[in-house]
Amino acid sequence: MSSTYYDVIFAGGGASACVTAGRLADADPTLKILVLEAGSHSKDLYYHVQPGRFFSNILAQKPILSFHVGQGGKGTGERSHIVASGRAVGGGSSINFLMYTRPAASDFDDWESVHGNTGWGSKEIIPLLNKAETYQPNPTHPAHGSSGPIKISFASAGNNVGEEMISVGQALKDDRGSTDDINDFSSKSLNSWSPLQRYIDSITGRRSDAAHGYIYNKEHPNLVVQTNSKVLRVIFDGTRAVGVEYVDDTIGRARGAVEPISVRAARLVVLSSGAFGSPAILERSGVGSPEILEKNGVEQLVNLPGVGKNYMDHNAIFTSYLASENATTMDLVFRGNENEVQTLADQWTKEGKGLFANKDVDGIQD
Repeated sequence: MSSTYYDVIFAGGGASACVTAGRLADADPTLKILVLEAGSHSKDLYYHVQPGRFFSNILAQKPILSFHVGQGGKGTGERSHIVASGRAVGGGSSINFLMYTRPAASDFDDWESVHGNTGWGSKEIIPLLNKAETYQPNPTHPAHGSSGPIKISFASAGNNVGEEMISVGQALKDDRGSTDDINDFSSKSLNSWSPLQRYIDSITGRRSDAAHGYIYNKEHPNLVVQTNSKVLRVIFDGTRAVGVEYVDDTIGRARGAVEPISVRAARLVVLSSGAFGSPAILERSGVGSPEILEKNGVEQLVNLPGVGKNYMDHNAIFTSYLASENATTMDLVFRGNENEVQTLADQWTKEGKGLFANKDVDGIQD
């Protein structure tokens, strides 16, 4: 498949692209599909698949993350927020903290009833969420899935910090309750103390991510995943998207400017570069606010001022606590103790167990 023509092109190889491209390739083997990803492959690489590496991924000197610097404001004392996003096949699902979280069912219902998106209510969306997962603690649970490629589990034995956190929270005797599942869409799951599920296969101890669940899980003869390829802009014929321009990002980072490469799509161009990447591609393509495009010397194709606006996120603040003397923590791993890291990595490789088959966030108050 060396042709520069495909039926469908995905601009970005993150979680949404892996799910959609993998399923599309299976559904119609006659389609020629191309996924362009700025980062690298993540297949079976230890720093992607070993859950205990999640924190070091953020600190590592590897190009598996992109860091986005925001503008300072009064609320932050004029300091700029720095937000990380995944830069590998699978996107954030390949490098994140593996925390399994679902929104409230009412959020989906608001999409439909408040914002007028017919077919996007909880009755339609929840079955799709369940289809994607295998809920290993209880595969017959009515609020979860039993045969999907994404494995969901609780922490394995040996990590007791989460249990201690929950027990302390329950001792506060306030109006918060307790539940064994904060992701079952029930009213009791709100504002409750609970153990936290995670995207980890309890049998193998591996991270369960979109890339391994939908792309690397089988051969896709009609699907090409091309890495180190950063999409610059969408190519339009009038107002119809007919392809993209991209650059070899490895060469671009090393040498600066490089000659763009064009590839054409006979049917569809899908922007799947995330909350930061997709708006930037649109603006470089001439779709966005006239003020921004004119300022950056981009010819206007579509006047769409909302592009790149209204970004919202939840900020993480790390605080330190004293744990009991018998608490099992990953402090030595976080501090980079090589002996501890090697011991846990060897155990994970041999058994798929131990602290490297966990993450160190296993109790939560929702």
